[in-house]
Amino acid sequence: MALILGMSLAKLLRRRIPPLRHPWVLLLSPFPEVLAAFTPLPPSLAQGLTYILVALGAALNLHLWGMYPLLLGALLNATAILLYGGMPVDPVALDKAGLSAYRDFLLHRKDGLHYLGPAFPLGDWIPLPGRTISPGDLTIALGLFLIPVLGERSNHAPRTRA
Repeated sequence: MALILGMSLAKLLRRRIPPLRHPWVLLLSPFPEVLAAFTPLPPSLAQGLTYILVALGAALNLHLWGMYPLLLGALLNATAILLYGGMPVDPVALDKAGLSAYRDFLLHRKDGLHYLGPAFPLGDWIPLPGRTISPGDLTIALGLFLIPVLGERSNHAPRTRA
């Protein structure tokens, strides 16, 4: 959604949508977690592979200003997952988001990707209608919004004569 909003704003501002280098890397990034849902691939390995693909895709596209907050958000989320073995979900935020029905599911860690527990400051503790998100998710969304709005970094630094 953030990318769509950014692209819409860029079009309104008559800005050129910047090229994405090796988009297939970013398009493949959800694949390990989808694979883990249908195979015995450990969820922690799937998440690790996903974040490696996101980091690689972002590194290949550092010519875009928005990749920097995207990388920061991915680092925040990866840190939470590494520290806790899955993305922690705050039970109070879950209730505020209208997802109380998922408390028992997460309490018993049936998906291996999330668990119910203390989430502040890195986990999913920000309630939205129908979901909880993390500061890393917000930072990733900011990066996605900024990619088309800010476009490419200029490689034309002013030269000085000696």
